[in-house]
Amino acid sequence: APSIGRRLAKSRSSLGASARASSRSDAMQRTRPFTQQRIYGMGFILIVLTIIFGIHSAFVFLVWGPRLWDPWAAGILFVYHLFFVNLVASFYQCVMTDPGVVPPNWGFYMGDETKRRRYCKMCNVWKPDRTHHCSICNRCILNMDHHCPWINNCVGFYNRKFFIQLLTYVYLSLAIVFVFSLPEICLRIKAITQNPSPYQNPQYIVTSIILFLAFIMATLLICTLTNFIKFHMKLVLENYTTIENLEREEGAKSKFDIGRRRNWEQVFGANPWMWWLPLHTQASRPIGDGVRWRVHYTRVIDEDEELPADEEGMSQASRLLNQGSAGRPNASNR
Repeated sequence: APSIGRRLAKSRSSLGASARASSRSDAMQRTRPFTQQRIYGMGFILIVLTIIFGIHSAFVFLVWGPRLWDPWAAGILFVYHLFFVNLVASFYQCVMTDPGVVPPNWGFYMGDETKRRRYCKMCNVWKPDRTHHCSICNRCILNMDHHCPWINNCVGFYNRKFFIQLLTYVYLSLAIVFVFSLPEICLRIKAITQNPSPYQNPQYIVTSIILFLAFIMATLLICTLTNFIKFHMKLVLENYTTIENLEREEGAKSKFDIGRRRNWEQVFGANPWMWWLPLHTQASRPIGDGVRWRVHYTRVIDEDEELPADEEGMSQASRLLNQGSAGRPNASNR
C-alpha cells in the first residue's frame, strides 16, 4: 500500500509538472493572428498612422529640413528620430503582439489548490486570475487591461509594456515638436500679419496652414495624453489593470501589489537597461507567464477563494493547527 501511494503521488506530481510546462509553452508570446474582426479594425490604424506621419512630416520637412546644414538642426532631428523610431516600433508591437491566450490545458489539474476557478462559457476555458473575456476580440485575454481601438488589439500581459512605451514615445516626440516648432510658428504668424499682400507667395501660405494644423494637433494630443500617461503609470506601479481599477474600493491596495519595483518588472522585465526597448528578449520580457501571480499575503481580499467551504476540503495546514490546539490541554495536564 505505501508503494502504491508513492507511485500515485509520483504520477500526480509528474502530471502537474507536465501541465505546468505545457501552460508555460502555450502562454509564450506570439504574433496576433489576422481575423475578420482585425481586418475591419484596421481603419483606426490608418487614422493613427495618418496623424503620426502628418505631424512628423510637417516638423521634419517644413521646420527643420530646410536648415539641415545647421549643426543645431541636425542635433534636434537626431534626438527627435531616436524617439520617433521607437514610437513606430512600439506601435507595431502593440498591434501585432498577442496580448496573451489562456493555455488550452490550464485549469484541469488542480494540484493542492483549493480556491475556486472561474470558467468562460464563451471560450470554454478556465480563466486564471486577472483574465477577462473581451467581447470585441471574442476571446479571453491574460491580464487584460482594456481593449484599445487605436491599436486594434487588447492590452494584456505580453503587450502592456509596448503600450506604455508607445504612450511615452508619443509624448516625448510631441514635446519636441511643440517646443522646437513654436519659434517657427511665431515667425510665420508675424510674417503673414505684417505682409501687406501675403497672397503673393501662395506656397508659403499653404505650408504655413499645414504647419499650424500639425502644431494644433500636437498641442491637443499633449494635453490629452498628460493625464492618460500618469494614470497608466500609476496602475503599473500599483499592480492594477484598468478593469481592476474600476472595481477597486476607495484607497484599497491590490492583492497583487508586491512593491513598486517588482510591479514594474512584471511589465517591463528585470533588466533596467532594457526597459526602453520595444522588443521582448530573455532579459526584457515581462516577469511571469500571465497565468500565475504572486499575491501579497496580507491583502487576500476574497476569503472564499482561499478557504474551503466544507470540513472535508480543509488544507493540511488547518488540520495541523487543529491538532496542535487540541494537544495543548493534554500537555498542561501532564
